[in-house]
Amino acid sequence: MSKLNSLIVLINSMDSADKRYFGLHSKIYGSKKDYQLLYQIIQKTTHDADSVKAEFQKLRPKASFEITYNHLYQTLLDNLSSKDTDTEIEFQVLKAYQQARFLNKRNLFDESLQLIRKFKDVALDYELFSPFLLLAKLEIRICNQLEFDRVDEDTLIRKQAKIESVSRQQRAIENHTGLYNLISLRQIKQGPVRNEDEKTKLNDLAFNELQAISGQSKNSFEAQKLHLLFQSAYFMKMANPKSSLKVYYELNELFENNRKLWGNPPYFYLNHIRGILNNLRWFGNYTEMPYFIEKLKNMLHDFPSAKNNIRPLIFIFENLILTDQKLYTEALNHLNQSYKEMEELLPALTFATQAEVALQAAVVYFWNASYRQAMKVIRPVLNVGKPFSQLPQTKPIRFMNILICCEQKDNDFLESEIRSFERELRKRGKPLKSEEIILKSVHLIVKEPDLKIRNKKLQRLKESLQELRNNPFERQLLNAFDFISWMETKIR
Repeated sequence: MSKLNSLIVLINSMDSADKRYFGLHSKIYGSKKDYQLLYQIIQKTTHDADSVKAEFQKLRPKASFEITYNHLYQTLLDNLSSKDTDTEIEFQVLKAYQQARFLNKRNLFDESLQLIRKFKDVALDYELFSPFLLLAKLEIRICNQLEFDRVDEDTLIRKQAKIESVSRQQRAIENHTGLYNLISLRQIKQGPVRNEDEKTKLNDLAFNELQAISGQSKNSFEAQKLHLLFQSAYFMKMANPKSSLKVYYELNELFENNRKLWGNPPYFYLNHIRGILNNLRWFGNYTEMPYFIEKLKNMLHDFPSAKNNIRPLIFIFENLILTDQKLYTEALNHLNQSYKEMEELLPALTFATQAEVALQAAVVYFWNASYRQAMKVIRPVLNVGKPFSQLPQTKPIRFMNILICCEQKDNDFLESEIRSFERELRKRGKPLKSEEIILKSVHLIVKEPDLKIRNKKLQRLKESLQELRNNPFERQLLNAFDFISWMETKIR
């Protein structure tokens, strides 16, 4: 992605707090600077790189567009990373380390040591082992510079022993993380175990993980979290949803008991809940999903600043529970009650979230044969510029657009749209089998006049699509919309 496209995506990812912070820290006296003008153009007018460039050059014909967007990109990066430094504990500890080094260079040794000792405790409290080691090693280096004044041999030995202990704990966590990443990769790319050889490899990995957890502190949040995440992935690989769900409840209890580690906004915990809901949905366990959706609703009171992250998740998964179970009338009632609030939030959401919300609304309208309404909600996503059209969230929207055109029998537009989409899919690499099957089905519906021949071919394509349901590479698209049920409506 080009720097300009990255800049457009970056600005679109900013929430209201980010925009307020940048506005306060970029205000200067005098006339509006070039980079401030470019920021406003991207924020208010368009997401298309060519249109942004044309608008800027029209307003600032003598300015260098390339220098301006590079400067704006760097300014945003500096400002927004500074904002994180003010709010996230890990960044605060690292900032304290930088300040302690600075004070040491200025021979303010007592001030430096005071800062180090304060934030060493904070680092251990939040299990930030790498920052702790930076601070602890700097402390000993300063003590050495001061010729170990006020530090006796026993104190020095205790300090060095603590460094060795934390180093071992950090290595154990890194080893454990490596095992979890490995089982996650297998889960994503291979799906459930399919033969004895894969089962043996999985059990060998599980044995290594048990050894890894046995050598770690039983009170360590990170170690417990990794163990439960590994166990969850293991049971999913073994196609044992009941045991996997039991682990999820244990994992959620662990998070609930360590609320201080969530952060504000609680992105860490939100990702955890989203992962649970996705996996419950994958196993078709819809009765357990409302429990975790209720957790999200409770968070709205505790973290009002995270409303733009929490509300869309609630909306998306409440819709999915209904549409997955083909409760389309109930889904439409839910949409009528909740979509107005989502529409008010949309301008403040990132493009990816807007696309996810639009897709869910369009799916409900589609299954209730409200094709114009479905097209209305996805049109803003379809009209975005190049940076966003390449994001994965736009692909199901493009397919939804094609299905709507097929239902409305807009065959002239449909043919050109399919050709355009096929070219784009080939540019991204080899199209998925599911993508090819869906587009073939639409072609067949439009082109084949003989109903008997069409039904026979559609039945074969539907069966081929059903075989791909458990394929981890095809799963993301097939989870976005029930293409198989749609094909069944066309076989008559």
